[in-house]
Amino acid sequence: MNDKTARDIVKAFAEVLDRDDLEPLDSVPSALPESLLRYPKNLIRRSIALLLLEETDMDRRQILEESYLFLDNFIADQDYKLFYFYDKSTDDIPQSQSLERKPLSLPSKAEVMKEAQRTNQRIRERWEQALEEIKVFRRIMGLSDDLSDLISRVS
Repeated sequence: MNDKTARDIVKAFAEVLDRDDLEPLDSVPSALPESLLRYPKNLIRRSIALLLLEETDMDRRQILEESYLFLDNFIADQDYKLFYFYDKSTDDIPQSQSLERKPLSLPSKAEVMKEAQRTNQRIRERWEQALEEIKVFRRIMGLSDDLSDLISRVS
């Protein structure tokens, strides 16, 4: 992949992050549907990594590092839709009415909440892995691998 292609892919990802019409979930607060992405997550990850291995401007690096961390908040659309249904449809509906409106194929709210916890855990684990990868990128560039500044910005 050449530099221009990587920059175009990252720019497309940045456009998604800059949208102001994105609706976060209550059950998985930072999750967004993967269908918003114009490119597969792995391609976006490789593109950001490539740019991190070249970028010397610290302001641009910060944006790239934050983007690298946020990438894994995009989850499968079917999971997002399921969490969204429970977040938005059943909040203010009495239990008897919510059961009538819920399609028969949907799992119980307890099952969905367990899946939301697993999804949150996967996001946290991938976030920790991404932090380690960013440390490696910084070392390769001869930069400090202290990520306290990055963690304070995104937490």
